[in-house]
Amino acid sequence: MRLIIWVLALLLSAAPGFAQAPGKPGFGGGKPETEQPGVCNVQQRQLIEQAFRDALAMTRLSIQRLDREPNLPEFRRWFGTAPVQTVRGNLVLIANHMATQRPPALFCNPPNACPQGRFAFVMTGSGGMGFCPLFFNARNDGFDSRPGIVVHEISHVAARTRDIVYSPSRAATLAKDDPMSAAINADNYEYFVETTGAGALR
Repeated sequence: MRLIIWVLALLLSAAPGFAQAPGKPGFGGGKPETEQPGVCNVQQRQLIEQAFRDALAMTRLSIQRLDREPNLPEFRRWFGTAPVQTVRGNLVLIANHMATQRPPALFCNPPNACPQGRFAFVMTGSGGMGFCPLFFNARNDGFDSRPGIVVHEISHVAARTRDIVYSPSRAATLAKDDPMSAAINADNYEYFVETTGAGALR
């Protein structure tokens, strides 16, 4: 299923004016910007804004905890032996982006842009973000939470992360086997923030 969607995304990416970044959990970016996206209602916009605020609070707490304890067990779990300053620098970029910016356009449940398994996506060309039903149905805590999904997508824009692997188990394995790849993988930043920054919401 992932292969079929990947091939489709590859074909779409060749279309003129299509700027993409892999969505969570990937399979290519959003719809061409010339097409009519899904329109977000007031309730959806409020939920997205709250997710951004929670994501910022959680990321800031994660940075504070890392500053106090560079050998934080959660750091080794998600980044292995990757340089702490490299990861911290990316976390700061992510936090600063969320503190000062919002997507210039929001798309909610856009037709043909929310295949099975996708939570959200970001368009690297415009910075627009799309949110799918899985995002709106997600919890506010734990793995693949709404704030965590925002961290994942913003990391693509702010820190130029990639989608090398998905899921907690694969992200943890990547940290052990290839720490430098973990340091540029969006899910590793999401899971690090979800496991170290959750206290910001209590």
